[in-house]
Amino acid sequence: MTARKVRWALVGAGDLARKRLAAAIRSQPGSVLRSLVSRDPSARAADLRRLAPEAVHARFEEMLEDRSVDAVYLATPVFLHAPQAIAALEAGKDVLVEKPMAMDLRQAREMCRVARDRGRRLSVAYYRRFWPRFQLVREMLDRGELGDLVLIRIALHSWYPGRGGEASDWRVTPSKSGGGVLSDVGCHRLDLLAWWLGLPGRLVAQVLNLTHEYSAEDSVTALLEWEGGPAGTVSFNWNSRTWTDEIHLVGTGAKLTLHPCDGETVTITVGRDIEQRPLPNPENAHGPVVDDFARSILEGRPPRFDGEDGLQATRIMDAIFRSARQGAWTELD
Repeated sequence: MTARKVRWALVGAGDLARKRLAAAIRSQPGSVLRSLVSRDPSARAADLRRLAPEAVHARFEEMLEDRSVDAVYLATPVFLHAPQAIAALEAGKDVLVEKPMAMDLRQAREMCRVARDRGRRLSVAYYRRFWPRFQLVREMLDRGELGDLVLIRIALHSWYPGRGGEASDWRVTPSKSGGGVLSDVGCHRLDLLAWWLGLPGRLVAQVLNLTHEYSAEDSVTALLEWEGGPAGTVSFNWNSRTWTDEIHLVGTGAKLTLHPCDGETVTITVGRDIEQRPLPNPENAHGPVVDDFARSILEGRPPRFDGEDGLQATRIMDAIFRSARQGAWTELD
């Protein structure tokens, strides 16, 4: 590290910014929170005092004109990700964007193209890639400690009725979010699969709204096939008052279980022997991804995971939506 500081602009002052992002930036030893962009600073006055940016902007374009800003964190609704990221990259900023990366694969690819052309850093905040428990899974797979994979099973279900309907909740408004449960939470698990196993060759999926009044999907089920490898099932639901969030990787020699997904132990089963391996999570879930991005700027290197990594989950999501529309198996673009 040098004495230089990465000067961040945080775009969006919602729950994520207040609970995690500002703290992650402040705790990163080579960073300062230079500015915060909020549509209505007067309504956020108390929050802004707590977040303590050096400057506040009501307009995104005002922040782009600030030459002292090095890095932009986009914590905005999904439909804004691509236009805001592209504008920031073209203004000479490095960009870390919330998940999912964009509304669709076409937008995600355009974001990557602009980053390459401008020579800027672009990354997506799939923060679980930096947690010890998920890194252990990747390491065990790389070492072949599970044997040949024969089954992957992911399930996440909870109850999300929306916060006041589509008029006030962009997460359940497909034109703003890109989807419902798949876009908001399923993308994290699909990103892990892409990181651990690479992309599936083809999939077949059902995408439905079974329960809630909003137009986004509340139920997703998909069967994914990896060429020459295993099949996997994923199910994501926002319409069950029961809760689970689990990942199972079953091999010929061992099984890995993450249940709950964000718990602090990994269960490793070999034969009938079960080991509970403790692996505490970061104090701030976003801390490690913010730290890596800041260090990449200070050290003159790419971020550990770039935009091309981040768009893989979007590739899978696009294929899931396409398969559901067509009612058939589909290969990934």
